[in-house]
Amino acid sequence: MSRSDDWNKRNSFQEFYGWVSPTLRGYIFRVCGDAALTDDIFQESFLKYLRTVRWDMKEQQQKAFIFKIASRLIIDNFRRIKPQSLDLVEKSGEYKSASLGYGEHLEPDMKKIFTTLKPRDRSLLWLAYVEGYSHGEIAEMMGLSSKSIKVLLFRLRGAFAQMLRNKGYSPEEQP
Repeated sequence: MSRSDDWNKRNSFQEFYGWVSPTLRGYIFRVCGDAALTDDIFQESFLKYLRTVRWDMKEQQQKAFIFKIASRLIIDNFRRIKPQSLDLVEKSGEYKSASLGYGEHLEPDMKKIFTTLKPRDRSLLWLAYVEGYSHGEIAEMMGLSSKSIKVLLFRLRGAFAQMLRNKGYSPEEQP
């Protein structure tokens, strides 16, 4: 490998990092809810990315690839911890204290409702409706089938909408 190839890859990575890091960090934080865990998963995502990236991929493919890595790291992390400890973290209010400043335009109630969802469900909603990935792209990232993603998102939208209605977030009734 020549020096110019190394230089091109370094510049390419720096541009990619600058472009994708804010959205990736925001995604990880919204799903995990813990700043320290976010930092760990964020860093590990880029390390795995650098070890396995194909430099001939388009930018959108690279972004989907690193989101896939991060999603799998999040899932692996939640599989390692006991469900009771996750419930304690959510109930203790760590989600409120560990703010990275992402999505500050969301109402506090919306954030609270979002954090009541399971990590996988938060991940699915975020990837679909914030990042705008297709069902096929999400399926690849999450290791599920595209049809499963479609069904899961349909159910999640309904459940989330019901939670919002229960909190008073519903359109005014018209005569």
